[in-house]
Amino acid sequence: MHSLVYRSVASDSFTRPEIYSMLSRAKDYNAEHGITGCLLYHNAYFLQLLEGDEAKVMDLFERISKDERHHQLTLVESNSINERMFKTWSMAFHDYGQNGLSAPLKLEQINTFLNDTKIYHQKSLPVLKFFSNVKDILFSN
Repeated sequence: MHSLVYRSVASDSFTRPEIYSMLSRAKDYNAEHGITGCLLYHNAYFLQLLEGDEAKVMDLFERISKDERHHQLTLVESNSINERMFKTWSMAFHDYGQNGLSAPLKLEQINTFLNDTKIYHQKSLPVLKFFSNVKDILFSN
């Protein structure tokens, strides 16, 4: 089992309706290929965690890296894992929008969103990197 975390910035031309359309196609693709994960979006920043068979995850990441609807793609972490964190989610998604939510409200939303996963209980480098970047994106941008 493999886990990969990346972040990127949406292109100015990548509209919110297009993002939701892309998400719908991604859910279908991921379900077909045994890939699970989570995608967060806030102030034009994407943060995604993918997990599944290493070859399939790496192939998907290669496809994502060629997508011109975003830029500044950074591979945060790529590592073997023992068990999935998002076992039942072909692609969980949360859009924090472009609003000025307070830090406590953002934390409450992320806790609610991730409560049904194993992410709070697994101690692994991908989880640490994921949360470090969640914090950076939600509170710095």
